[in-house]
Amino acid sequence: STTSSAMAADILTATGDYTGASANHQLVFTADATNGSYVRRLRFTAKGTNTASVARIYINNGGANTAAANNSFYGQVSLPATTAINTAATVELDYPMELALDPGFRIYVGVGTTVAAGWVCVAVGGKY
Repeated sequence: STTSSAMAADILTATGDYTGASANHQLVFTADATNGSYVRRLRFTAKGTNTASVARIYINNGGANTAAANNSFYGQVSLPATTAINTAATVELDYPMELALDPGFRIYVGVGTTVAAGWVCVAVGGKY
């Protein structure tokens, strides 16, 4: 099953940190409050024309993500420059997670530099 807290959230404004505490990070997944959840991967899809950037992924313990102590830097993926045209798809990237999350834990994502059209990040996983 596919579960996401922010399936249509645009990620486009730079976060400029490695702590996960920026208000520009976007919530992309929240684990089940009772049993936790399993996340297989994150899928990044370009929404149009963007300059190159990087997506940084953080695991949050369920507390306020604006407090760095509640976040752990998990990984990152390079996001290429993209050009939207009517005759070809924009790039989609999968970031493998294969991660069991404790109850209430969350995944936040931010970009390293501001991009024009933005990226959508969808978590693929669920409660099993």
